[in-house]
Amino acid sequence: MAAKFINLCKLFLFIQKSNIKTAFLNKSDALINIIMMTINNLSFVFMWWIIFENKGSINGWHFGEMALLFAVTNNAYATFALFARGIQLLPEYIENGNLDNFLTTPKSSLFLISTSESTFANWGDYITGFLMYFLSGYVNWTSFGLMLLCSFFAFVLLYSFRLIMSCLAFIISDSQRLGDNIFMALITFASQPASIFTGWYKILFLTVIPAGLLSLYPVNIIKEFTWRDFGILTTGIIIFLLLSLKFYNWCLKHYSSGNRFGVR
Repeated sequence: MAAKFINLCKLFLFIQKSNIKTAFLNKSDALINIIMMTINNLSFVFMWWIIFENKGSINGWHFGEMALLFAVTNNAYATFALFARGIQLLPEYIENGNLDNFLTTPKSSLFLISTSESTFANWGDYITGFLMYFLSGYVNWTSFGLMLLCSFFAFVLLYSFRLIMSCLAFIISDSQRLGDNIFMALITFASQPASIFTGWYKILFLTVIPAGLLSLYPVNIIKEFTWRDFGILTTGIIIFLLLSLKFYNWCLKHYSSGNRFGVR
């Protein structure tokens, strides 16, 4: 088991090294894409800064909480886009038969699918994420460690939710757009101040579209750590991860081979 894990880590590092080399075939384009992604993110942040400057707070949330939210969500999405974006292409692989290429290798098919695509421009999300953390006003070593941990948890949730949406392609034809729209709905909900959701909306916010696990609990944990919030967050993340993996494996058992075959 340990040897298998080490081999996967080596393969992961090799794939990422190849992705970086590919991205820097044209260094100027790569740097411009990162800069433009950062500017795009900061323009969105600036919009919220103006809102908070004029309104003061939104149901108890100030710009500091919003900055922590941006730190977590940007870092989480950057990790997803850089290291696991291939799972977003799973419906395409199913439709054109290229999924067979991943299933015939001795390595984990889910691992190979996940790492098959990377968008280098999303390094700009990391720049935005760390910048927003240092502008949040909650800067200390403890909160920094919690921010990194919550960002990783948020990445796991994004990955799990996207995997579930992608697996719909095993059941529903032409589900790529549906999965993309629902995934973007999750990110959109998670990009709003969590304090605006109350009542039944809050239940929806935490369960069906689990945006609260991306925004509400990470921000609360970074601001003021409690075992209750940490337990809710970790339990929710584990449930979605196990559910997504079980759903993927169930779909594979009912998968009929595509009409193309090749060796990857």
